[in-house]
Amino acid sequence: MTIKVLYFSSIKDKLKKSSEQINIPEGATLKDLIKLLKEKYPEIQENLDKAMFAINEEYAEKDKVLKDGDTVAVIPPVSGG
Repeated sequence: MTIKVLYFSSIKDKLKKSSEQINIPEGATLKDLIKLLKEKYPEIQENLDKAMFAINEEYAEKDKVLKDGDTVAVIPPVSGG
């Protein structure tokens, strides 16, 4: 199945892209997607450990099962003052 992954802030800057389509197996969870992203992009592993995730514009737990056509937003913590 295919999902769309949206990248923001520091992750977007490191990957030099704001989104991509990723194929994952049926029944994969958000945790499975995070593992795949860590393997594909080792340079953002630390960012992924601290990030929040939203599926179809709703924050989601890592055990949430993904469905074909879902959009997953990867939202790193934002610092500032």
